[in-house]
Amino acid sequence: MNEEILNKASQLPEEPGVYIFKNKKDDVVYVGKAKKLKRRVLSYFRESTWAKNEKARCIAEEAEDLDFIMVTSEREALLLEANLIFNKKPKFNVLLRDSRTYPYIYISADQYPYLAITRTKELEGSYFGPYTSAGLVRKLLEFLQKVFKIRTCTYDLSRVKKPCFLYHLKMCSAPCVEKVSPEEYREQLSALIEFLEGDTLKVREALLKRMAVLSEALQFERAAEIRDILSTMDDLYAFQGVEAPLDLKADVLAVSAGLAALLQVRGGMLLGKLIFDFPEGTPIDFITQFYYAKGNRMPKALIVTGLKKKDIKQFKRDFPYIGEPRDEQEERLLSIAFKNIDEELKIRLNATHSLKQAQQILGLKRFPSRIEGIDISHTQGLYTVASVVVFDNGKPNKSEYRRYRISELEEPNDFEAMATVVKRRYTKHPLPDLLLIDGGEPQLRAVEKAFAEIGIQEYEIVGLAKEFNELVFLDNRDRVKLKEEHPVLRMIISIDDEAHRFAINYHRVLRERRFQSSKIDDIPGIGPKRKKALMRAFGSVKGIAEASEADLYSVLRNSKAVEAVSKWANEKSGD
Repeated sequence: MNEEILNKASQLPEEPGVYIFKNKKDDVVYVGKAKKLKRRVLSYFRESTWAKNEKARCIAEEAEDLDFIMVTSEREALLLEANLIFNKKPKFNVLLRDSRTYPYIYISADQYPYLAITRTKELEGSYFGPYTSAGLVRKLLEFLQKVFKIRTCTYDLSRVKKPCFLYHLKMCSAPCVEKVSPEEYREQLSALIEFLEGDTLKVREALLKRMAVLSEALQFERAAEIRDILSTMDDLYAFQGVEAPLDLKADVLAVSAGLAALLQVRGGMLLGKLIFDFPEGTPIDFITQFYYAKGNRMPKALIVTGLKKKDIKQFKRDFPYIGEPRDEQEERLLSIAFKNIDEELKIRLNATHSLKQAQQILGLKRFPSRIEGIDISHTQGLYTVASVVVFDNGKPNKSEYRRYRISELEEPNDFEAMATVVKRRYTKHPLPDLLLIDGGEPQLRAVEKAFAEIGIQEYEIVGLAKEFNELVFLDNRDRVKLKEEHPVLRMIISIDDEAHRFAINYHRVLRERRFQSSKIDDIPGIGPKRKKALMRAFGSVKGIAEASEADLYSVLRNSKAVEAVSKWANEKSGD
């Protein structure tokens, strides 16, 4: 037993806080919260605790140092613990892992915000989701455009001279050419946010009232447009496939067998049916990590079973209702959540069956026990990188993941980058049973050419055209489109998502290194955070130097900082 840690623990206060165990490399191995720090930490070093809790014994044996942070309440301890676990990812804490990368609806922080679909949460702005299906999100986005007319373009509006076709299709109010005032646009945006938060009845009633007024005024063509929008809304409810009361705004959580399932119901519409890997996790762990650490929006009600009164008390401030189902509808939804866990377990247990199905559907000559996925990533031409992920018998083999820096290209070219990484990898490594490429026929042709250049003639390859979730081949076979719940498509998407995640992470590492040393370091008033924001917004030192003061202000939100950057840019132009 480490006497130094034991001595530190004995001197801790009997106050609420967070305790942090570290190993001999100074890595955080466990983070916990306590109402009384001293009593809780000392319990890790008692044999009576070890007899009942093997993990506590492992933590005590590995810990070489102890740190703590005092707070004023259990709630503060809860929030701090969640954020430390999310950022430090200690080995002994239960970690919530997405079983796939789910899409969000993003609202930017511009003067005239735009809507977009994203799978990451990196930009400043608001995020709604995560949603289960990219198809559902596309349908939802189309509906939102028709009703609220919020832009989806990412253009610099100061440079736009005329409205695009979406204005003429009545799917955008054209703030770019001042067809709408800032006040009206904000009202449209506020109504859209209300809809996403679950006030769908309000929107439906307003549309019905508007259609009736137009019909009475004999404006039948415009009334028909409203009718079509309502029809789109009805299609959305049919698409999500679960009946729920139209006034229900709730998340429904089930935790079992190392998995967590979350149903997100807003205004009677099932917008999310999410599955997470959560070994040994409890509902409390899920709540702290999903809502507090990851910053996902909290619902009006969280339906979850198995919480004690003291657990409910600590979350009551943020959830107007949290606890057991209140009626038969909520009981049915909770039952659906548990059934989703059962189905996910069946899918995972049937990995071999899925691989056999993949062999048949994709027309492979041999069983695809080893699948490799390749993805390319760059931002505004900055650092082209590639990732290769390896799946053996349907499971990720992370020890064999590889990443590549593509420095041969003078300007961004995804096809040349794909060809380059293929040649570099497969001149040194054997081919997998199946190679999965992120992209359609153009990407596949680039790979085909690369294989020809290195003398490889026999290989199995398939592309994933992600926009429509279609499988693409090099020969004359038609594209294969499977239902989103099909196990083969889910497996392929999970591999593709993993390749994308791995590439993005490497790209982020390179960008962060670049942020540490840059020609903009000597600008007064521009610290690391502002430098990082500028590089993310404009991509390069040259991009920053050429940016307008309005563009700089949209990033920095500080007139003195904008003045400093503008002065630096003017001096730089005279170099």
